[in-house]
Amino acid sequence: MAGNLREHLVAYFQQHQKIVEAGALELLLDHSHPLVVSREVIDRSGEVNPFVTREMVENVLSEEGSPGPVARSRGDRPPGPNEPPPGAATLPFRLIQDGYSGPPTGETPLLAYSALFHSRFRSLSRLLRGRPGLDNLRPIRELRMSDGACSVIGMVRDVRETPQRHHLILTVDDDTGSLEVLVPKGSPGARLTVLPDEVLGLRLEFGKEAKRLPRVVAVERPDVPPTRNVGRARRPIRAIFLSDLHLGSRSFLSENWGHLADFLHGRGPHGEMAASIDHVVVAGDLVDGIGIYPRQEKDLAIGDVVEQYAELGRRLADLPDRMTIVVIPGNHDAVCPAEPQPALPTNLTRGLGPNVRILSNPSTFALEGVVVSAYHGRSFDDLIPAIPGASYSRPTEVMKRMLQMRHLAPIYGDRTPLAPSGRDGLILDPAPDILVTGHSHTYGVDRYRGVLLLNASTWQAETEYQRMRNIIPVPARAALVDLSTLGVQTLDFSAGDPQVLEVAG
Repeated sequence: MAGNLREHLVAYFQQHQKIVEAGALELLLDHSHPLVVSREVIDRSGEVNPFVTREMVENVLSEEGSPGPVARSRGDRPPGPNEPPPGAATLPFRLIQDGYSGPPTGETPLLAYSALFHSRFRSLSRLLRGRPGLDNLRPIRELRMSDGACSVIGMVRDVRETPQRHHLILTVDDDTGSLEVLVPKGSPGARLTVLPDEVLGLRLEFGKEAKRLPRVVAVERPDVPPTRNVGRARRPIRAIFLSDLHLGSRSFLSENWGHLADFLHGRGPHGEMAASIDHVVVAGDLVDGIGIYPRQEKDLAIGDVVEQYAELGRRLADLPDRMTIVVIPGNHDAVCPAEPQPALPTNLTRGLGPNVRILSNPSTFALEGVVVSAYHGRSFDDLIPAIPGASYSRPTEVMKRMLQMRHLAPIYGDRTPLAPSGRDGLILDPAPDILVTGHSHTYGVDRYRGVLLLNASTWQAETEYQRMRNIIPVPARAALVDLSTLGVQTLDFSAGDPQVLEVAG
């Protein structure tokens, strides 16, 4: 695992136009949350200094006791007596980054949201700087008509269409000011769907007349690099990905869950396959919750949320205790609904076994050196209406857009509430090897620029509320990933022993 993580760290700094010295790299590799520290180092290093030194890393580590993103990493536990220390090469699970950085302290909501968007802009603009297509990059305040051709990086404040010729006009902001730009109809930029609050790089041309808006001739998104090192486990080991258990619902598929448990215990014809599985990841909506939607009480088999989590503990105990089980919350779980969501509180998780890792939503972690970003996926409710042709039946297409924006939920003020924080924990930085979501109650597998995309299946049958929203679930499936190759098999637990399905991608 250390070799894989070393490559991830070097590539991470390269993407931020930084060169990491050997001493700094060794110090990071010995830390339990190396990419959290790396991000803090980059935040402090500024744009001018291209080097990351051991002293810079030591300065960040010396302040770990103070409030900040490094100190607030949650959801991990100290290694047990039979586990290797954090820097060991064989560590099977390693928390990399916790999306939740705690509630704002000593700030008004307005100032907290201002800090959130400044954090987003700074982080994503770093990914765009140095792009060949964004030469002559200028702050908005320094733009002049005499520039002729130049580039800016901005966060989209507004998108509107001209009434006659149907050109697009974008209003973008950076740290220095605001700018309106024209995206001509029929140009490459006009073929893109631009979303509010995403960060873009824009190549501009200025006309000769002062009243004419600068024209956009090219658009760059932060995106995943087209070529990148992809993590692989050094031994043949598998992980299984699930989501949306909805314990407490009358529609929970108890019998199908029993089939899954039997399979993982090696009962049946696939014992050899089951023996190779060491990790289970559950991407949110662990329980059905209380009062999540109108008249939900008639759909509940367990009407007390504490007892729902007790049932979660019993169901997870059905699985082999040798497995590491990683869980994050979703919008049905009993935590603050604003994203990023904190990890489940201890008063609800006492019944979960010592092999269960309780993380925030989203979280990034390594399984056998493979970097996984897990996000429940509530922003599907905003992105699907905003992106032409997007649908719940094809969730991986929306996930590709998340990777292009390098952000899981950019739109502010819609159905997905965003928590005010000094750090935007919904940014996809670093780019993962696996991105897993849930929420849609469908199922999807795809790949994008080396990233394996999984929209994990639900363990709840169709409800009346889903029928009303025209959501057709694809339940009782599991994505089985070989971490040494990132090959995928789909297991269908609809009846008895799992049926192994072929998966495109």
